[in-house]
Amino acid sequence: MRSLLMIFAAIALANPPLVLAQQLRQREQAFMTAPPLIGETLPSVVVYSADGKPFDTASLRGHYTVLTFGCLTCPPSMWNIAGLEAVQRDYGPKGVKFYFIYKSLAHPELSGNYIQPFTIDERLKHAAQAKFQFGTAIPWLVDAMDNRLKRALGDRPNSQFIIDPDGKIVSKRAWSHPGLVRQELQAMVGATEQITRVEDLNLQLGQFVESAAPRGIYKRLIRSKMSALTIQPQMETNSLPFYAKLRAEADDELVQRGTGSLYLGFHIDPFHSAHWNNLIDPLSFMIESSDQVIIDKRDAVAEKVSAPSDTDPREFLVHVESWPADEPLQITVKYHACVGDACHAVQQSYVVHRERSVDGGGARGESAGLWEKSEFTQRLLAGDRNRDGAIAESEAVGIIAPHFSHIDKNNDGLLDQNELGALADWLNHHHQPAPPK
Repeated sequence: MRSLLMIFAAIALANPPLVLAQQLRQREQAFMTAPPLIGETLPSVVVYSADGKPFDTASLRGHYTVLTFGCLTCPPSMWNIAGLEAVQRDYGPKGVKFYFIYKSLAHPELSGNYIQPFTIDERLKHAAQAKFQFGTAIPWLVDAMDNRLKRALGDRPNSQFIIDPDGKIVSKRAWSHPGLVRQELQAMVGATEQITRVEDLNLQLGQFVESAAPRGIYKRLIRSKMSALTIQPQMETNSLPFYAKLRAEADDELVQRGTGSLYLGFHIDPFHSAHWNNLIDPLSFMIESSDQVIIDKRDAVAEKVSAPSDTDPREFLVHVESWPADEPLQITVKYHACVGDACHAVQQSYVVHRERSVDGGGARGESAGLWEKSEFTQRLLAGDRNRDGAIAESEAVGIIAPHFSHIDKNNDGLLDQNELGALADWLNHHHQPAPPK
């Protein structure tokens, strides 16, 4: 048995893209076999309507309903919204209800430098921005801050469900797929007189939330291969908003063994229209822990910049040793922020746990690393089960499946290396941070 495990380990090291493709399939299979299953009743979960009122999913009875999870920074979500809008134009008049469900951000910092909200009011603003930015007619529901609906429905970033009039789940998939939704509704409800195409919609798309000051002033850190940690912002009654929000990340060694690198990034939230006040003392932080934990920077101060204001994150890398898994760190940050002409001296605190955040999302901002074309291509080609050097539609998984024909530019029924590379370019173009103001 030991020798067999060593062989599997050697294969994994020799071909990491193959392992990643297998992991993707395994995650999708696990989702399909996890509750709630097809035929079961949709769980009753209280979330929010777009205007902040409680919304119980148990009320989704009496008609067919299509539920699709998404957010402002999820690539497949952004890619498939227009296609679902087209299906809704045809099946809405036949009584089918459609909802997008706004959840935690999949890739913070992309597509507008958006970062995870800390309050339900902030998440409601995210959902309103999604409606404006994507030009949607389909209404948005907003998951609670504990992501209870996402948890109850399998905990996937862009999953999709069809509910029948009795409240039973009749379809579920790990990734949204407008084409299959149309096919399924045709079987359940009947054909429509017209088939609306995306190009027929003329969606009125909005712009990113604009940053309140220039970007590209403060040098970014490289932090590849790190995972978001669970943090708890210490909310105080009548306190100032978190104009800057902490994102804490750790490498695998720190998460697993308690010794490794800790990333602390304080990111300006564009929804608060704030910017750093660089005319006063720069941001500083302090880490508190037991004496057992060894930290090379228990306190630090950001570099002073000459520009009077900017909205770039203030980032630090800290080396930590002997951090017990059951002992969180306490981090206190001080900074000066302005909103319009009003400037504030801010002190805020966080509790940081040595555990991966299941809702933290993978930051893929410019410094965290966008999709590298050759790596991305090889990762997808690892799904080439018949080893012909291309991906057939039957081999397509994840976000490429709904758009196979669109990616297949030469219409040969295969996705080759050049076509997959063009997809990487497209993803990088649309999911990079918003340009400096």
